[in-house]
Amino acid sequence: MFNKLTNNHIKELTKLHQKKFRVLYKKTIVEGVRLIDQLNDYGISFDELIISNTDEFDSSKYSVKQILTANENQMKKITATKTPQNIAAVIDIVPIPIKQTQFLLYLDGIHDPGNMGTIFRTATAAGVSGIILSPDCCEIYNSKVIRASLGSVFYLPSETHEHNWLKNIKTTIIATTLEDSTNIFELERPASLMLVIGSEAFGVSQEILQLSNHKVKIPIPGNIESINAAVAAGIAIYHFIDK
Repeated sequence: MFNKLTNNHIKELTKLHQKKFRVLYKKTIVEGVRLIDQLNDYGISFDELIISNTDEFDSSKYSVKQILTANENQMKKITATKTPQNIAAVIDIVPIPIKQTQFLLYLDGIHDPGNMGTIFRTATAAGVSGIILSPDCCEIYNSKVIRASLGSVFYLPSETHEHNWLKNIKTTIIATTLEDSTNIFELERPASLMLVIGSEAFGVSQEILQLSNHKVKIPIPGNIESINAAVAAGIAIYHFIDK
């Protein structure tokens, strides 16, 4: 037996489109069967499933506290895409602390949600231990980051730390930069490393460059100034993963 989504509850859910309410309630909304199935594969449970066509989904396979039905207009109000799919879910935001440190990323001022999500997805696929975010990075629980990451922001450990935090870590810091750097493919993977990816507009900060053990660049033989931050991160990550 499913309950119907009420107008009062819709008002509460639409608040989660704003960061301040996601932070306050420690919840966010995810949408789409592929994303929700991936989260289910991660072993993540849901507060609510909201379904507009109950015939399309086997809701018994999900770990969920409550299942609600909604019409098409209601789904449009609670989701962030122009043409929402027939399923959405409310999920708790539960930070996952980093415990393994063999291969970490430090993201220095990544602002674009698509880039952020893509980096999380790539890092998860490659088996990276965790991601450190500088405080000025974009929020990882907004809908664009979640979709681009295919839900991996709820699976891959991540923490937020200022640049000064890097001064006390016992690992090899490798910063990606075009300034005074060597070809990344000439550097072997150290036993443990912190790979630093800089912001789309400004790159890695001078403060971090001064702390780095190695400064590397991805060769660009073509006639273009730079490559996308998420693409650069993917190339660098896969160069350093265990072969």
